[in-house]
Amino acid sequence: MFRRVTAFWDLAYLTGFTPWDSGEQSKELVELVESGAIKPCRALDIGCGTGSNVVFLAGRGFEAHGLDISKIALLKAMRRAEARGVKCYFHNLDFREVKKLGGLGVFDLAIDVGCYHSLSHSDDRIRYLYSLNEVLRRGGDYLIWCFVRGRASSWGPPGVEEYEVERNFGSRYALIEKREVKTSFRNLLFYHMRRTG
Repeated sequence: MFRRVTAFWDLAYLTGFTPWDSGEQSKELVELVESGAIKPCRALDIGCGTGSNVVFLAGRGFEAHGLDISKIALLKAMRRAEARGVKCYFHNLDFREVKKLGGLGVFDLAIDVGCYHSLSHSDDRIRYLYSLNEVLRRGGDYLIWCFVRGRASSWGPPGVEEYEVERNFGSRYALIEKREVKTSFRNLLFYHMRRTG
């Protein structure tokens, strides 16, 4: 199963069929960093792809780590970091495998632009939560972007129901901000949360 999933993402990044990867940093992340709401710290980008957010954070003084299941994506991310002259740390791991995350240590900030909402099984989403609780310290900030669930016939990631994130994360994460972002594909929900438990 792991090999099939990895092969899918590697092929996408190898062929360049990655409509989700704009190569630009996430606007909401930039706003929070530039306003000083989130200060330089130890940060992890879950499902970092080609590393645009990791490189941005490293350039702003963060100890920036990126994690992805695709080796091809990480090779592109390393090239991006080298071209920008910033030091980043990249890890080829499946974030659902909580036992393999121990070596990463604990982070003050975790971001996810598209990993959680791509998981199609509820068991995988539960495993994701266990992993997040393993790597994000209490009091740490968590930023997540999720497409709203589409029709059964629509392509792209499964997405989330409107209040799914609040329901699944609510017992351990306080909601600081929720924003709906309109896109040409599907509406996107952006959350800024803080781990409380």
